[in-house]
Amino acid sequence: MNRDELIRSLSVPLPEVIRLRRDSGDLEGALRAADALLADPDLPRMLRARILVEKERIRRLPEEFPDDREEAFLKLKSCIPDLTEAEFSSLEDRNIFHWIPLNGEKRYYVRNAQLALKRPFLAARAGISGQPEDPWLDPMMEEIRSVGFLSCRYTVDASMQLRDPFEPGVYRAWLPFPARSAQQSDIVLLEGEPDLISPPDAPARTAFWQRHLDRWQDFRLRYAFTSVIRYADPLNAPAPSSPLYPDALPVSAEDLSEDPPFIRFTPYLRSLAESLLSGETDPVRKAWRIYEFVTSRVSYSYMPNYFLVDDLGEYCASNLKGDCGLQALLFIVLCRLSGIPARWQSGLCIDSDGVGSHDWAQFWLPGWGWLFADPSFGGSARRRGAADRHRFYFGNLDPARVAANRIFEAELDPVGEALRVDPYDSQKGELERLGAPLPFSSGSFRTVYRAEFEKVPLPNP
Repeated sequence: MNRDELIRSLSVPLPEVIRLRRDSGDLEGALRAADALLADPDLPRMLRARILVEKERIRRLPEEFPDDREEAFLKLKSCIPDLTEAEFSSLEDRNIFHWIPLNGEKRYYVRNAQLALKRPFLAARAGISGQPEDPWLDPMMEEIRSVGFLSCRYTVDASMQLRDPFEPGVYRAWLPFPARSAQQSDIVLLEGEPDLISPPDAPARTAFWQRHLDRWQDFRLRYAFTSVIRYADPLNAPAPSSPLYPDALPVSAEDLSEDPPFIRFTPYLRSLAESLLSGETDPVRKAWRIYEFVTSRVSYSYMPNYFLVDDLGEYCASNLKGDCGLQALLFIVLCRLSGIPARWQSGLCIDSDGVGSHDWAQFWLPGWGWLFADPSFGGSARRRGAADRHRFYFGNLDPARVAANRIFEAELDPVGEALRVDPYDSQKGELERLGAPLPFSSGSFRTVYRAEFEKVPLPNP
């Protein structure tokens, strides 16, 4: 059974004999029930896939939710010394934390303290600045507005490092590599000897190695590319005579369609789109209303591994919280439901503190062609009172991105044998050891990135 079949099976309802045990925290009982069902040789193939993939999700749950209540409370109290137990309980009731029942007690998500501090009222008590100014982003945005574009040449170093105990064997590694896209060009490999680099237009572009290792050696890359952002103000300016990004891939049927299990046009999302856009016919205003909803109503929240979360777009819309990826997915789904082509883009974000994973969206408007939307950056700006920055991320990006992926849940090249750490996005990279009894999980390895850049002239003035 291949990986794509396993992931697609997540659209199948989980048998209640497994679901009830899992949801009550009886993981061992859930696994026993799963094995009992899998013993049936006539089990429908798709249902068998759903149960197999659930076994792997259950295996990963304790790693994502390691803290008991006292540990979770003390982590947050170390940032907010006057935090009380009653306040902590109130935060739970307000759906700010991620937790699960496990063996009769609550277990909390490993980054709960960090996600709590994303809420402005808690960040202020922790002494975290909520000033509207951003000394890294604001100068870039001002230049893009005043000049009409910003062109930068980036050089990025990536190093995949093993955290699990090393065992000799054949290792396969994938690291994200910049893809040819609307804003990226002149992509070159400077250092590193991968066996394969995906084609420039690959839906999830990576560099790939297969090595027999008797001792661990980091997988390393150094590459460079040029990123050009051209200013768009679709709310206030007429559409240009030609699209801003003529090299972007054309609109396809997929840019308006469902892609289960996580881009689904559910009854709730259909109703939400209809209520948001009631009476509006202009595509620009439709897209703006969707952006306004996501950036004003969805609170930023670090998320457990997406593999452990059901129906990401609807989760974001019903819980009104989510990280950059969930917010981008919700924007994409609502745009598609409204007749606006929209697609995924993701990879890395470069800022003054370093390099991290990030997701955002593209949407298509008549005359303008493909533009960008970053709901999580826009929402952060809105919460800080930075109205200009909030508007900027409707139509634009800062250029400090590495775009490696253009389709959510795209397969890697070559296809791996094990279930990936992140089956939906390629940012941290993927690692597997052939013949290993279990796949790696999110804590098994880390990828360290470093980046530098300089402004350069437009590649094609």
